[in-house]
Amino acid sequence: MARFIPAQLQTWTDGLLLQTPEAQQHSERFYRGISTDTRTLRSGEAFLALIGENFDGHKFVDQAIAKGCKMLILNEKSEQAMQLYYDLLHGKEIPDLLLVQDTLKAYQKIAEGYRLTLLAPVIGITGSVGKTTTRRMVGAILNTQMKLHQTSNNENNQIGLPLTLLEADDEDEVILAEMGMDRRGEIKILSEVAHPDIAIITSVGYSHSEYLGSRKNILEEKTDIISGMKSNGIVLINGQDTHLNAWATSFKGTTTVWRICNEYEEIGSDFENFPVFWAENLKIETGGTSFIAKTTLDPEVAWPVKIKAPGKYLIRAALFGLASAYALGLDMDLAVEGCLKFTNTGNRQRIVQKDGLILIDDSYNSSPESNTAALDTLSMIAGPRRKIACISAMRELGKYAEDLHTNIGYRIADLGIDILYLVGEESKWIEAGVRQINPALKIKTFPDSASIAEDIIDIIEPGDCILVKGSRSFAMEKISQKIEVQEFKF
Repeated sequence: MARFIPAQLQTWTDGLLLQTPEAQQHSERFYRGISTDTRTLRSGEAFLALIGENFDGHKFVDQAIAKGCKMLILNEKSEQAMQLYYDLLHGKEIPDLLLVQDTLKAYQKIAEGYRLTLLAPVIGITGSVGKTTTRRMVGAILNTQMKLHQTSNNENNQIGLPLTLLEADDEDEVILAEMGMDRRGEIKILSEVAHPDIAIITSVGYSHSEYLGSRKNILEEKTDIISGMKSNGIVLINGQDTHLNAWATSFKGTTTVWRICNEYEEIGSDFENFPVFWAENLKIETGGTSFIAKTTLDPEVAWPVKIKAPGKYLIRAALFGLASAYALGLDMDLAVEGCLKFTNTGNRQRIVQKDGLILIDDSYNSSPESNTAALDTLSMIAGPRRKIACISAMRELGKYAEDLHTNIGYRIADLGIDILYLVGEESKWIEAGVRQINPALKIKTFPDSASIAEDIIDIIEPGDCILVKGSRSFAMEKISQKIEVQEFKF
């Protein structure tokens, strides 16, 4: 766990350090860590008071002092800072004070300063979809040979990323830092805090179009991950993404771009100068996914890969992990074994088999790209089985919403889905897309997921393959939960 001395924090934040005369005499004085939450604050730590839309950490200064914090990092204009400064001038015993202009920026500067003291390489992961799955897969692969520290839960924003870095220690050999955003400029901030040695860009999709306006803006935002990269770093990009490919061909910088392609056909003659990792002999079944991994960096070698979960989207995640292992000089045979240790989190294409049914629970979140991937998984796993899809509307798509929902409708019709359940106002465009290609497809629209859950139980037949896919705001997990607890008597 990190330890900090007063002068270190003052230098990184460019803040004003104030101490009692007694504290100034202790040259070996240190703090056991940085906390932003008095509920988990440990005695001996520094407490940094963040300010958000619905909270102000300065209101918890008294609790921080009562729990034994050794330093308070406060906004220089806050009432609490003024009162403590007054107390200090009048000889009252108080923790060390570090007064800064902006506590969030100070938090990020502390995390950046600490990161630069660490020897462990940082792998930054961003993209419109697939960040968490990719991080977990890369982690499973690297953890076969390296002591790993990585983002926990969804700590991937301007507060979560610094927390990830500050929780690392000297013994960690690699750090995986997930980087999310919903406003322009955030990835640049995160990159300049984490200074990645390797950057992974999973995709440039339409998520957050409502805020960023266009895919061009989203591309610029995602590729800003290189802004804080160390010189001679490596950027791993989705080689099937046309926007990233166009960016790669025009990119000029000290970092090297490697392309990750699901299949050899995706490589293309225009990219012969880019190192490539790709997959051959793809096989996806309910029991898992398998393929042969290859790279132009070592053409004579092939690595057989097995993953205990089904899904075409997992192939690229595994290739990102194997490319990272290769870049770090690891034993690739051991790295491949890490794919078998991968487990997904949350309701991300979770497979449940019961009473002769197959349920694909992908109710964690939704986007055009993840919807397409989920539908493809349904098609591949179902085979000749009857296919039922429960799909919610998608959010934050801005001006692209109608076209993107319509495209999902086209995909559903092309894949031969037998019964389609829809929920959400925007799902009317999915239905319109389906009707253009397959007017006879049975579509049932409901106002909420609970209503779908009640209805679907009555129409399920032996052997059905059912996909539940949707945004968390629609609580699509209620459908999966209903199916799982139901005792079917076929």
